[in-house]
Formats: sequence, structure tokens, C-alpha cells
Amino acid sequence: MSRTDGLYTAVQRQVINQMLKLASSDDKRKIVRAFHLAERITPDQYKGSVRFVTEKVKDDHPALAIAKHVTTRLSPRCRDRFIECLIVNNLLRGVAKRRELIDGSGFAAPTTILMSPTMRCNLSCDGCYAAEYLPDQDLGRGLMQKIVDEGNDMGVYLFTLLGGEPFMWDELLDFARENKDAYFQVFTNGTLLDHDTIDELAQVGNIAPMLSVEGTSEMTDARRGWGVHGQVMDVMDHLGDAGVLFGYSVTVARNNWRMLVSDEFVGPLVAKGAVLGWHFLYMPVGRDPSTEMMLTPEERNQFRLGIQRVRNTQPLFAVDFWGDAPYVHGCIAGRHYVHINSEGWVEPCIFTHFATDNIREMSLLEAFNSTYFREIRRRQPFNHNLLMPCMLIDNPMMSREIMELTGAHPTHPGAESMFTQLRGPLDAYSAEVNRVYTPIWECLAGGGRPQREGEPAPVK
Repeated sequence: MSRTDGLYTAVQRQVINQMLKLASSDDKRKIVRAFHLAERITPDQYKGSVRFVTEKVKDDHPALAIAKHVTTRLSPRCRDRFIECLIVNNLLRGVAKRRELIDGSGFAAPTTILMSPTMRCNLSCDGCYAAEYLPDQDLGRGLMQKIVDEGNDMGVYLFTLLGGEPFMWDELLDFARENKDAYFQVFTNGTLLDHDTIDELAQVGNIAPMLSVEGTSEMTDARRGWGVHGQVMDVMDHLGDAGVLFGYSVTVARNNWRMLVSDEFVGPLVAKGAVLGWHFLYMPVGRDPSTEMMLTPEERNQFRLGIQRVRNTQPLFAVDFWGDAPYVHGCIAGRHYVHINSEGWVEPCIFTHFATDNIREMSLLEAFNSTYFREIRRRQPFNHNLLMPCMLIDNPMMSREIMELTGAHPTHPGAESMFTQLRGPLDAYSAEVNRVYTPIWECLAGGGRPQREGEPAPVK
């Protein structure tokens, strides 16, 4: 990467170095100064977000502890790769490249690319969709490199690896090491991360593991196998000690949602060093899909408020993929991200197992700007009520129309159950979500009550 490439200049490098020195201080005034410097080099569309975080830091919000964690607790290599790959490349260079692409050609580019290098896994968790894909079909090193290279050309430097179990792809560490400009977030069950692998992660620097848990040890072991929870807790301890940035990922279901927003669950993970928490609603995909484990609309709203409480009381960047949709103007599938499964099919979402194009047969740019993806983006947001973002469970008629209009086909046997055997239950579910969320959204959008901290600003 050239030191004069795009927005990556010596002046900006100097500003970033100054930011790091200030942010590692215990003096809050210096840390606030670091955020003011960050705002100077942040693209215009993100300056408001930086200012928002700055005000939080001034108010002693837990975001202050997250910033200190990055600057003081990560290994030097992990800290430097985080700054170079995510801030400089994905935010500065990437935004400029993506804007240049759409201005020059009219083509859109994602912010991040999700890839499943393999669907092989050493566990067999109840309800996991990975088992529906062919276990002997991997993307392969050459195809993975093609995706990263074409993503870089489009301005994408953040990649998320899923599966299956990504660490069953033996080339993962070498692949990340060779792609120094990119940052890899890896969703993993954690059981393959031994001490040697963790030490190597600290040296490679551009891999952030997100470890899957279900709540209590009993909940995790019941779904993932006896002793898995204990293994994951030990792995988190070693990741924290080694200075590797890591977080956790959970499937939010009827049996665990209350636990997931409790200090009893979150506190110990933060103490181990987790800085990110990804929360995905249980979706009726995978083996024997059913709507029984989906949160009721009332539970879903309580969970949304619970995540806001966690964000405002714990030094954790907790994300509720559905409840936080108003911050990103609805669903981001096919708009800000794309998923390429192990067979090469280009899907808009990890839960939308339908595609029209395969990365083996065309470029990433062509696939992301296909009729299928353009139709998805044309209809987003799928609902004026941004608390109902999903085209599969909140607006199922929308997804059926898109698939029929574009000819998108299932990427594994049984994926069509979303539109066949689950048609009635999902229609009933979406109607109930609409009943519960309509008055809540009207209140938020109309400013009918004082805005709670952590909630989106009223929409005018």
C-alpha cells in the first residue's frame, strides 16, 4: 500500500499517532482531544457519529473504557493492525474508494464482505444452518484471494469469516498474514483456539475472533456439547492475556434472551476482555425450521431496551441486529454487506439463502450490482417503521416478491421452507410485530416522549 494512496497521507499518519498517544492517557481531557483529532480526518458522513461518541466520553460513558482497551490492552501488533486496517483503510481509504466508484460508474460497493470458507465444523449444534450445505465444498485459497483483491479494489478492507467453523480452514492464519491491508472478524465456536494459535493471533494482528456462546454454561453445553462453555471461557482468558481483540456472538431465542442482557452474563465476559457483543435473533432456518424459538414481538422489544441498557452501563459495544436498525436506516443486507457461501453463491444475508449469481463465474462488482441486489436496495428500507427491518420475518411479502421477480433460487435444499411451510406462521408473526411496534415507532418518530439515552433520535 502506497503511503500516498488516496487519503492515506503522512499528515494523517501523524494525526493518528498523536491520537494514540492522547487516547492511552488516563486524563479524560486528552482522550477527548484524541476524539476531536479523529473527527478532523473522518469522512463527512461519519463526523456526526464521532461527535456523538465524544459527548459520551465527556459524560464518562463506558465507551471511554473501550477506547482505553484498544490503546492499552491490545498487543502492539493487534493495536496497530486495528488502526491501520479499520480506521485508515476501511474508514479513510475505503470510503473514498466507494464514493469514487459510485460517482464514476454508478455501481455500489458494500462496507464489509462476509465469507464462509468452509461449512465443515467440529461441532453439531441444534438448529445450525451450516449442516444444510455441502461439507466437502470449500471456497479455496485462490477464490478467497480473488474476493479480497476485488473487495480492496472496491474500497472494502473489512471481511467477516463464518461457516461452519472457519478455523477448520487450515490456511486462515497464513491468509490473514498475507493480506496485511485487510481486517478479518472471525465468528468461531472457539474450541480450536489453543495456546499456540492464540499467540499467533497476537502476532498476526488483523484477526478478531467472535466466540459463540448461548448464555449460561448449561445453555451453551445443551446446544453445543458438554464442556464447550468451559473451553470457550478459557479461550477468552488466553485471548485477553495475549492482547487479542475479541468479542462474542449469541443467537437470541426465547429461552435465553433475559440472560443475555443481564449483568450476570455480560459482566464476566467484559472482565475477560470482550469488547464486542453480536446479537442475532433466532431465525427459522437450518434443520427442521420452526418459529417456536423466535422471540415474541413483546420480548423482542424488551430485548432491544435491554441491549441499550447494556451499552450504557458496560464497556461493551453490544449490537442488536434488529433493534439497532434505525441507526442504519433499516436492513443493511445487500446494501452494506454481502455473504458468499462456501459454494460461491452470493447471498444478501447470512439468513437469506437465495442467490442468482456465483462468484466463481463473475466478479464481485458484477454480483453486488446484479438485478437481484439492485432490487433489494431499491426496496430498502422494507418498512417505514425501521424497527421492522427484515424482509424475511418482518416483511415476508417483500422477500417473496423479490425472489419471484429476480429468479433467485435456494442455495441449499430446504431453504424454500421460509416461503412454503413457514408462510402462514411468518405472516402471523409479522402482523403481530406490526401491532406491537407501530405505537412504539410512532412515539419514537414523532417525539411523543422524551428520548431515552441510547435510542435513535426522533425521525422527522
